[in-house]
Amino acid sequence: MSNIYDMSGNKKVIFTEEPKTNLTYKQIMEIIIKYATEEGCHKIFCYGGINMCPSDIFGVENIDKQKEEDICNYESIGCTKCWTNAVEKIKNLGN
Repeated sequence: MSNIYDMSGNKKVIFTEEPKTNLTYKQIMEIIIKYATEEGCHKIFCYGGINMCPSDIFGVENIDKQKEEDICNYESIGCTKCWTNAVEKIKNLGN
């Protein structure tokens, strides 16, 4: 899978894989709301959060921004898998 960009040069979100997690969508949203930074919550609720990376929402102290970008650009995983990995990581940090 390759990255797709819109006319402004922003990467578009690609949903081609099914998330492989035992969490329900409700549990995922509870984790996001519980651990998102205040700025991250603002971005989600004001701008929809559709093209945001996990580090934008959870903060760079919880998600390594550079590692996230490297995985996205060089391993070409989709957004669904990236978010699933991030939510699992955040969930494990909270336990």
